[in-house]
Amino acid sequence: MGVYNGQEPNALDKNKNLNIVSRITYPFELPTGQFLEASFQGYTGKYIVNRNVNTDFDQDEFQELRYGPSFVIYPQPFGLQAEYNWGKGPQFNPETNDVWDAPIRGGYVLASNMKKTGQGAIIPFTRYHYFSGGKKFEIDATRHRINELEIGVEWQFNNAFELVTMYTISDRSAQNSRDPFNREKGSLLRIQAQVNF
Repeated sequence: MGVYNGQEPNALDKNKNLNIVSRITYPFELPTGQFLEASFQGYTGKYIVNRNVNTDFDQDEFQELRYGPSFVIYPQPFGLQAEYNWGKGPQFNPETNDVWDAPIRGGYVLASNMKKTGQGAIIPFTRYHYFSGGKKFEIDATRHRINELEIGVEWQFNNAFELVTMYTISDRSAQNSRDPFNREKGSLLRIQAQVNF
């Protein structure tokens, strides 16, 4: 259980409102030795949106509420993570060129399989991500729609070095008063090397 300032880090607390967050988690072990963790979390509070639109109804402060479950099967060798959330919050409406209280929903599921090697591991994975809602900390609580699939492999050569290759197929939109028709579709290949010390 927690309480925090509702505005983003290092920002002036514009509304002196405290947000409440909570999470309950239950980890357990199956007879096979596989570890699972089930959780339910949520938060609520008020947020003042940085608006670029001027309308007759110029509301800046919005109530936000989110709640949802998450589930983890730790890789031994198969692993699965899933999380989904529902709620409501501020969001830009391109039809009215205004910010309104709107539904929020989205989540992801990630499947992986770990194969141990002599000094490290190889972990192929795939992840599907969906989101429909506003991002309150962006101008006009930018309206986002995300539909994305990722397929990749992580190579842990040893404790000091790992390499991740990931291919992403994406369909995204991010709409606000500055760009009410923004939609991008495409794919990309990402390669990341990491040194641990």
